[in-house]
Amino acid sequence: MLAEDTDFWFDNHWIVDSTSVECGRSRPKVKRSEMAGWAGYGYCGSHSRFFWGLRLYLVCTPTGTPILWALANPKLDEREMVQAMLDVEENLIAGRPACC
Repeated sequence: MLAEDTDFWFDNHWIVDSTSVECGRSRPKVKRSEMAGWAGYGYCGSHSRFFWGLRLYLVCTPTGTPILWALANPKLDEREMVQAMLDVEENLIAGRPACC
């Protein structure tokens, strides 16, 4: 709601990115974690390693104003995840024909 009060909210370009959120490294930690139903194994290209955890997806304006965010299993495809985020918040793109 705070972002909607700024001029940057009406920017026609949005940026999408994701990053890994590591929840554990050892196999025993993975087995006893309460994140077992949510987290999964994924690959982080920027660190060149596999991880167990979640992936944080962020949609923002070029100035860095956040529009949407979500935590999801890292095995999900980034394009499908962003489409699902926009489907849930369809009111965000309803008045923006130039965006998305």
